[in-house]
Amino acid sequence: MTIKMKRKFAKPGAFLKLAYSAPPPDDLHVAEIRRYTLPATKALPFVKLRANDQPMWRPESYWHVRPTGKRKLDVQIGREYAREAIAAMKADRNGDLIALIVQDIVKDAVDQTGKKGRSVQNPIVLGFLAEISGALAAAFQNEVAPSR
Repeated sequence: MTIKMKRKFAKPGAFLKLAYSAPPPDDLHVAEIRRYTLPATKALPFVKLRANDQPMWRPESYWHVRPTGKRKLDVQIGREYAREAIAAMKADRNGDLIALIVQDIVKDAVDQTGKKGRSVQNPIVLGFLAEISGALAAAFQNEVAPSR
């Protein structure tokens, strides 16, 4: 003889109590996430992104430029790139950005020397480094200027 038992189930989760709730998002967390996604850095015209770039991925190269062949224009482009890099560094709160760019500039120079068999000066690089040097000198002067 089979006995039929009727089971009574409570609503799923009715006995659970919420033991923890996440804190509401604040500006600090949003700023940290934004810092890791580097939106201003990735928007720079000389930064080469990886194929199918994702928000948390680092760029493939921080220095991907081709000179126009007109020295004066290339120097101006390099100076503009430096100003844009400084602005992106501030916007993304990425103090390493200039170092990463210079590292890729050196890597590119070594690659170009290997391909051509001789060293070639890139006027865009010269303009970039001149503008960065000027910005550093101005910042240094503001720090050490005597108070009157």
